[in-house]
Amino acid sequence: PEQPTVAPVQAPPTPPVDTSTLSEEELAALIDAAVAEAVAATTEATTAMTAATSDGTISSEETVNMNVTLAGTEEAIATAEALIMAYSDIYGAYASETLSTLEEIEEDLNTIAEGVELMMQILEQGDEVALAAIQQILAAVEVANVSAAEIQAQSEGWLETLQAELENRAAAALAVQPTNIATDRQGAIQSVSQYLETVRSSLADNRISQGELSAISQAGANASASIRAQGGPQLQNLAGSIDAMTRQIARGEVPQAKGNLSALEASVPRRP
Repeated sequence: PEQPTVAPVQAPPTPPVDTSTLSEEELAALIDAAVAEAVAATTEATTAMTAATSDGTISSEETVNMNVTLAGTEEAIATAEALIMAYSDIYGAYASETLSTLEEIEEDLNTIAEGVELMMQILEQGDEVALAAIQQILAAVEVANVSAAEIQAQSEGWLETLQAELENRAAAALAVQPTNIATDRQGAIQSVSQYLETVRSSLADNRISQGELSAISQAGANASASIRAQGGPQLQNLAGSIDAMTRQIARGEVPQAKGNLSALEASVPRRP
């Protein structure tokens, strides 16, 4: 008996930038721009396809032009999808509301991509095949236009919603109450060291889980309260630096937090 054909597994698209260097807000802004570009490319492609088939014929020149336009659309969609996948991988653990919107957008992008692939396959078979499949092409165009309109509706205001979510997340992290306040200066310094170790281990993989954020928030509350209570005048600035780092991490500013970690470590007195 014939063996079933197994479709090759395609590697996920690669983001156009190193997303590990971007904060959550910066990556979200890139996604917003990439999605808008994908929608614009889709509109351009469907308009060109409709115009080319409006007279019931498809010339060789029109076939070439449409293939170029569709290839550009395919690339724009791949870029947007790669950025959404990167966001899901890095921030999906605690950005549930934003991720839900992006998943809906990605679903519509996939629908458009399937239509684009179908149209390109038809055009690649030559003018005669394309001419015979005009109705199939127009049906794919209609589906792509509907999906593009849905993406526009889903995208409206989502970036502003994310920014509000980031602020709420930061406020919640800083509102955590201390559960262990040091009773002397050395205990306060030890509490800061514990906070730094919690941050360092959590940032090692360039992403923060909900559990890690909770642990950082609690360790930060303990360290900040301990320094304010027992650190003395010389160490009071540490409390503000701890709160600032907790805020950065809660807002998805992981690269910035990693950059500030060494400076904060250097400002902590060594324990005898």
